[in-house]
Amino acid sequence: MKKILIPFTALLLLLGAVSCSSKSEQVVLNTQQDTLSWAMGMSLAETAKSDFYSFDKDVVLKAFESAIKGEQQPLDDETYRAACNYLTFLLSQKQRRDAETNAVDADSRQKEYFNRLTQENNNLQKSNNGFYYEVLTPGQGVKAKVGQRIKFDFRSINALTGDTIMQTYGKRDPIVHVLSDSMFPGLFYGLQLMPAGSKYRFYFPYETCRNVEDLPPYTPVIYEVELHEIFND
Repeated sequence: MKKILIPFTALLLLLGAVSCSSKSEQVVLNTQQDTLSWAMGMSLAETAKSDFYSFDKDVVLKAFESAIKGEQQPLDDETYRAACNYLTFLLSQKQRRDAETNAVDADSRQKEYFNRLTQENNNLQKSNNGFYYEVLTPGQGVKAKVGQRIKFDFRSINALTGDTIMQTYGKRDPIVHVLSDSMFPGLFYGLQLMPAGSKYRFYFPYETCRNVEDLPPYTPVIYEVELHEIFND
């Protein structure tokens, strides 16, 4: 019988290898071969336990043993290929459903965050571009225009966890950059609100800064920005 590799088997093998640790006192994994062999067994077990299809684990074990021994298989090539393709389809359907569910859950968390934020913070102002901000330090200078060079420091924070993602403070010199739409939308429009010498805290929904911080979908980001200087050249 021609060998056919099912894509999800490789994925499960990797997951098994990462999480593989011998918790059984009866088994000791001394070599790489032992570890990979155990990971293979784990991957098969995870497949059999998966909720995307109700497998008969006894049949799975018999098939594994039979294939390892090189015995004659009850499936011909055509049936085997069709079954593998269908299993791959079932898994892709489950992954799509899970992704949709996770997106709905994440969107709900973001909405809850902004609902709570607007209720608790009376200093918030809402921009016309879908984000919120508050003035930490008022500035006395002019506001930057698109195409001008500006100099600023920033700190970005995961709004849901409070963890700092990136910052210039203590890490690098202030950024000098042309104010343009090459920036992500939240920062591009936010900087246009700031007079020179001011410091603002922006609360960006995921939609206004998606893919910028390499965060999960619908994760809001806080940006603290200090605009030092606007160049007229």
